[in-house]
Amino acid sequence: MGVTAPRGGAGPVRSTLRVSGRDVTLLRGGGGGTGAGGTLLYLHGLCDIHAVWPGDEWTGFLSRLAARFDMVAPALPGYNSSTGLEELDDVEDYVYHLGDVCDAAGLDEPVAVIGHSLGGWFAAELALRRPDLVARLVLLDPLGVHVRGVEVPPFFGAVAPRGIGGAGEARSLLFAEPDGPVATGALPDTMTTDRQLLWFAGLAGAARLGWKAPHFQSRKLTERLGRVRVPTQVVRGQHDRLVPAEAGRTWADSVPGASLVEILGSGHCLPLERPDVAAEVESFLVGPH
Repeated sequence: MGVTAPRGGAGPVRSTLRVSGRDVTLLRGGGGGTGAGGTLLYLHGLCDIHAVWPGDEWTGFLSRLAARFDMVAPALPGYNSSTGLEELDDVEDYVYHLGDVCDAAGLDEPVAVIGHSLGGWFAAELALRRPDLVARLVLLDPLGVHVRGVEVPPFFGAVAPRGIGGAGEARSLLFAEPDGPVATGALPDTMTTDRQLLWFAGLAGAARLGWKAPHFQSRKLTERLGRVRVPTQVVRGQHDRLVPAEAGRTWADSVPGASLVEILGSGHCLPLERPDVAAEVESFLVGPH
């Protein structure tokens, strides 16, 4: 089942794909009327609003990219009514699921792939396991690599429900300015029951990969990254506590020819805190390589 991307300045169209017996919530749109930048597959992370809470508008970051690219943004299982979570046990399962999503969405040629956070891990694995699907790769604060001797804070300890103190601990792990309007808008101290259910339903899938130490790290991934054969950009928020500086350098050093960009004033939720980073990403995607 394919989905036709709308043209012009309208927002994305929400649809549901049936993929190998699973429902996949998909946002698609953009192209600025011409699709001059081609098609871009966006794999969200732990805290992207568009995938965690219902809505038919792009985030500021994705809106900027949608002015030039035809954007395809599936919600990972557990997020935003996408189903099939109980069938996916490891990264390999997720990667083959995403390959099926690409087929169902009609992506029959290699496309640019942007992955943020957990989605960055999946994007890199997709480039390794399904290189026929990936033309260029942008990894925003990507989880996944294991750096010997470098520990990261336990994510699920920080995001556990709090009767007192609200979401402050989670925000301090995810945002450079945990009490700023972007952070409190994404993770307010008081959530409605529906919003809490949506947040934790998505995190249930992430927990399968990141609950146990080393949290959201694969000891095998780093040694495999040398097999990535597409132009790659790694973008890291300066204050990211989940992807420390050593991890960012490891990504860039391990992928042949990869560039590393650090963005000031941002934590792990880079696309939310600094949506203007879209200009840096766009320059890489359309530039010569």
